[in-house]
Amino acid sequence: MEQKTNEYKEITIKFGKGCIGTTFIAKDGREYASIIIPNQDQDDKRPWQSFAVPANHVHNDQFGKGMWLKLPENGHTTLRRNVAVGEKDGKKIWETQKTTVSNRDLKKMIEFYKERPRESLRNRLSDRKDNVGKQVNSQPAKQQNKSEEMSI
Repeated sequence: MEQKTNEYKEITIKFGKGCIGTTFIAKDGREYASIIIPNQDQDDKRPWQSFAVPANHVHNDQFGKGMWLKLPENGHTTLRRNVAVGEKDGKKIWETQKTTVSNRDLKKMIEFYKERPRESLRNRLSDRKDNVGKQVNSQPAKQQNKSEEMSI
């Protein structure tokens, strides 16, 4: 008799401590933590998206300054974002926009900062030295006249 085992695959999502929003107690009496997702585009000034997970699923990273959580690999998560839909009496009217994404895409959204091109400090320092050297050499040396020295 063969025994089938269902493999439960999980993905680990790593993020900074600054991405943890508020913790709250839901209607079911359990404590949840809100995780905030920064906008990938720096020019995007909309409010950031967020999602909620049970607070006991969020853990401190033992070796760094970040946090991590595990989600089912084939699952889906609902993201929420507050969007201004109009204005009434000089005040904006806000609505919650909900989007469902797969947990794989969610990992890409949260960890987008790992994919950005990074420049080493050593390269930036050598570039700055070159620029400073060019600026110093491009300016002619000021020669003082004897008449200026005598007037002082």
